[in-house]
Amino acid sequence: MGSEGSGVRWLYHVLSVADDLGDPFAPPSLAVEGFIHCSFLPLVAESARRYFAPGARLRVLRIDPARVGAKIEIASTPRGPMPHVLGAIPRSAIVETLTLDALAGAPDFVTS
Repeated sequence: MGSEGSGVRWLYHVLSVADDLGDPFAPPSLAVEGFIHCSFLPLVAESARRYFAPGARLRVLRIDPARVGAKIEIASTPRGPMPHVLGAIPRSAIVETLTLDALAGAPDFVTS
């Protein structure tokens, strides 16, 4: 099992329940900014608060970085390291859809 600071981490992406996933997943931010914003588990809830209105109906995608296929850059931000996916994400890389409330039991590190 991985521990803090070592191993491969799951990627998490917050979006509205109304947003279309498509195949591959390519939200508007990809065309506008050139990447898809993701978070590591400890910052998912904060990212949701920062970028969505209170009470917004949200879902969280758990993404397998090994299946993404696109380059992943880890940006240094004041909030900590934030993964940016530099391309569309194939649906096969999205291994789970969660609610914000279900994040408490979600894994941070890939173990298999």
